[in-house]
Parts: sequence; structure tokens; C-alpha cells
Amino acid sequence: MSITIINYDSNKIIAKFSGEIDESNADYVRCQLDELIDSHNNLNIILDFSNLDFLDSTGIGILLGRYKKSKNKNINIIIKNPSKHVDSILNTCGIYTIMQKIG
Repeated sequence: MSITIINYDSNKIIAKFSGEIDESNADYVRCQLDELIDSHNNLNIILDFSNLDFLDSTGIGILLGRYKKSKNKNINIIIKNPSKHVDSILNTCGIYTIMQKIG
């Protein structure tokens, strides 16, 4: 699992994910996203999932927790380009009712 952070401008940050989000790397993913949320306000955080191969219930829990944390800081979490498999999981779990999907 790797996460590359790209600053586009003061209102948008992209986090590019590669690999898998599961129990083995949950703490790493959680910490990386918390760092972004804790250090910003009024921001769009785009999670680029185009190279994310797998996401389990642990990953869903991480997304839900970061959504709750970001809500009070006027931070929008947007999911970009999920693979078919990841997209299916996110859709089934209802993540797209609280997070926008682009691409």
C-alpha cells in the first residue's frame, strides 16, 4: 500500500492510492488521511482509487470515520476513478450517498 499526496491548490488535495486497503495497513491509511484532515479546513480531498486493487470492510470503516471527522471542518471527500471491484463495494455499502464519485 502506498499513498501519494499531491497539492493542486489551496482548495484541493489528491491522495493517490496504490495496492490494497485492509487490516494489515489500516493504521497507515487512517493516519495519512487524519493528517490531511487535521491540518486543513474548507478543502476537497480527492481519493484517487484508480490503482487501488482491493478494499474490505476495514477500508469502509476508515472512509466512514474520515467522513465524520471531515464534516465539521467543511472538508469534502471525493472518490475518483475506482476500479470496477472497488466501485462495486463502495456502491453496495452506500458510500456514494455521503461521498461524491468522479471519473
